[in-house]
Amino acid sequence: MPRGRGWGIAAFVLSLLATIQTFIVNSMGFLDAATGSAFGCGHEWLHCNNQIIPSQWGLHTAIEFMHRVGVPILTVLLLATIVLANVRYRKWIEIPIFSAISIFFVILEAFLGAMAVVHDEPPAVIATHFGVSLLAFSSSLLLTIYIWRAERVRRASLESGRLMPLREVNLTRGLRLWAWLAIPYIYIAMYVGAYISSSDAGDSFRGWPIPTESVTAPNDALALDWLHRSLALILVLWMVLLFVKAYRTRGERRDLYTGTVFALVFVVLQAFSGMYLVLTHMSLLAFLIHVSVITGLFGTLCFIAVQTLPPSRRSVREPDAPGRDIRTGSRI
Repeated sequence: MPRGRGWGIAAFVLSLLATIQTFIVNSMGFLDAATGSAFGCGHEWLHCNNQIIPSQWGLHTAIEFMHRVGVPILTVLLLATIVLANVRYRKWIEIPIFSAISIFFVILEAFLGAMAVVHDEPPAVIATHFGVSLLAFSSSLLLTIYIWRAERVRRASLESGRLMPLREVNLTRGLRLWAWLAIPYIYIAMYVGAYISSSDAGDSFRGWPIPTESVTAPNDALALDWLHRSLALILVLWMVLLFVKAYRTRGERRDLYTGTVFALVFVVLQAFSGMYLVLTHMSLLAFLIHVSVITGLFGTLCFIAVQTLPPSRRSVREPDAPGRDIRTGSRI
């Protein structure tokens, strides 16, 4: 096992770079969709306009090609992170779990992207691709956070000779319930938003905060606008509820309180970016801000939800039960 602290720093840096690269790949994908560059390399994969590296460049070709190049870079960074992290922190079950989840969603995201290029996919499939991209980012983010936590806990475990947990006991079951329910809810809200974007209904959105577009607006824009804004309003109230519940236990569970503060900030920014999106009639800058904020919000909610889970049984034992020396693996 790599024992020096430098190995821990290397694992964290690699994981952080993989998370940043995931965000960059996703952002390039959002830019790809917003600028209509998805077919900048034609309906081909892995080739780009019948070449590995295109000889003729245009804006759409450059955006699509850079998006494709980012995927293998991300894959290499993530695989290197997974190998090092699982060698160093394999005793904590969270590390192999998040490693498997992150590489799964990155591969699935790449597959869906390839299928969207080869086949002219409908808005529903494109919206699914958007959701998977956020799951890939969130799982990579959680892997990074837990590598950082594992390194801190590892030092304490080496000093005590006992494997310490990466999470503390949750004091509020209600917070756990509402945190986990928020994950599918925000995913549905994101799916609706991605469907609106890919179906071009968002161009017809008018008015703030009450929609003012005509009932004859194309692509069922009025109904989708009311649905999306209603989902967004409920999400704001939901984040306020989570914050209030976490505030009550802020002394014992500072991590949950801090997470809900970030969630509250992100959801407020999301509301203002939505307003900016409507008032600028789906401008590129407003769109990129909107999807970036929702990425941060979704990742934060995933962190809060995982942190509400009880400590892993594999990572902790009763004080009077026989354990294992983390340095030698022998029973103590």
